[in-house]
Amino acid sequence: MAGFVESGGNIFSSLGKGIRKLANLGMDYDDMVIKQSRAVGVTEAEFGNTGYLPQEFLYSLAMSDIGQKKFIAYFEKDYKSRRDYLRRFAMNGEIDYIVETIADEGIVYDEKNYFCLPDTSTMGEFLDDEKSKEIKESVDQMFKKIYNNFQFKESHDAWHYFKKFLIDGFLAFEIVYDKSGKEIIGFKELDALSLRPGVEKMDDGTFKKTWVQYEDVPSLKRDLLDSQIIYLSYAKGNFIGRLSYVERLVRSFNLLRIMENSRIIWNVMNSSYRLKMVVPIGTKSPQKAKESLGEMLNIYKEDISLDFDSGELTINGKPTMQFYKNYLFPSKNGEQPDIEVMGGEGPDLSDTDALKYFYDKLRQDSKIPYNRFDFDSPGQASLDFSGMDRDEIRFGKFVARLRQMFQELLLKPLWLQLALKYPELAQDHLVKSNLSIKFNADNIFEEAKQMDINEKRANFIQTMQGITVPEMDDTGMMNDVPYFNAKFLITKYMKLSPADIRINQNMVDKQKEADEKKKKEGGDDMDL
Repeated sequence: MAGFVESGGNIFSSLGKGIRKLANLGMDYDDMVIKQSRAVGVTEAEFGNTGYLPQEFLYSLAMSDIGQKKFIAYFEKDYKSRRDYLRRFAMNGEIDYIVETIADEGIVYDEKNYFCLPDTSTMGEFLDDEKSKEIKESVDQMFKKIYNNFQFKESHDAWHYFKKFLIDGFLAFEIVYDKSGKEIIGFKELDALSLRPGVEKMDDGTFKKTWVQYEDVPSLKRDLLDSQIIYLSYAKGNFIGRLSYVERLVRSFNLLRIMENSRIIWNVMNSSYRLKMVVPIGTKSPQKAKESLGEMLNIYKEDISLDFDSGELTINGKPTMQFYKNYLFPSKNGEQPDIEVMGGEGPDLSDTDALKYFYDKLRQDSKIPYNRFDFDSPGQASLDFSGMDRDEIRFGKFVARLRQMFQELLLKPLWLQLALKYPELAQDHLVKSNLSIKFNADNIFEEAKQMDINEKRANFIQTMQGITVPEMDDTGMMNDVPYFNAKFLITKYMKLSPADIRINQNMVDKQKEADEKKKKEGGDDMDL
């Protein structure tokens, strides 16, 4: 029933030609590079030295070293058990707080429930004005349809997917097209572990990007095109790194939890009196003496148990602690047990230095600035960032990298839909490289720091403009004129992007036209 497609036929034959062509996007360039390459790549050396392999598989390995930079869960044999552990691990309160803090920073909804919008501000560089306007309007409409097809408009699923990406390290979806193959109508979430990338050799000798799902299960096996799959990975192929963000927190959290649990058990054990009992056994045989001592031990022993997951403490199977006990002993021939108190003073419960050390290690591994954990002084946040350290800036850059990985969730189907509507743009790498997603942000720390930097840059530019040199004018008079050109200083020190400079110049030109028009209309009124 999966996909409502019979498993015996060729799934590619039921797809539109446009979708099959989209699977070749970028393959011409990759094919040329692979054929011209003479060296052995990292992936080729690791997996390609096992003897004879099909040409398609060898090509896939070569492509992994050239264009495929994603880490594939399918090739990590113990990933399923690691993922199950990470999901349970993320249920701990401290980890859940950290993950939700980053998710709140990465996915910020506006009043219309959008967390991002398409950015086409630089696409006009490669297209004429009329074509550029048409494409920008189309991109905006396509993005809203895709956003709705994910059902992001009616819910906060994007926030949950972002959180899941931090925990699992992978996300995968099928892009579902209509019967004509020209319109994206929906998305289906897939298990990233079930997908293996590959290539299929065509009749003309070229290759097509493919994905094989559930390769080892004949009843579930599906062959899919690259234009049908969205695959996100936190780790990158041939790079050193962890499979997911949460994995970096495992060591520091487990050490912190061990310290917490050991202190709880230690405090419970030492918060009550310890009693030494000397039980007289008289002239009993060693076997009878052991039986008597065993009976006394069963009666007066305490079984203390701490559930590490729930934090529940039980003593002899009961959830409550006894603060006193009554002991009753029999007397025989004047012999009585001897009971003495041992170490009843208890430990110092105010010592938390060790816990603070390991908690700081957890905060450090989380990459979240320390002031986000300051629960004792929540009202101390200030908007004076003149002395702010770089923690917030680093955190902002880290969130930006996460967004860059996550944006493919919307960017790939947006580009595919654009290529279906405008086939002439399908192989235009310049247009594709200038299509991006702009996320909403509310990191006031980074914004305030940037404003502070811009203010200092503006003051520096004004100071530089004050530098003058004597220069003789047309009348022979010596005048002091600025040495530096204002546009040069602004371009060099304000760090404006070419797009910002163009937008500013367009606004200046429009303002001049409006002023001239207003001046001309005013002159005409005076003539009348």
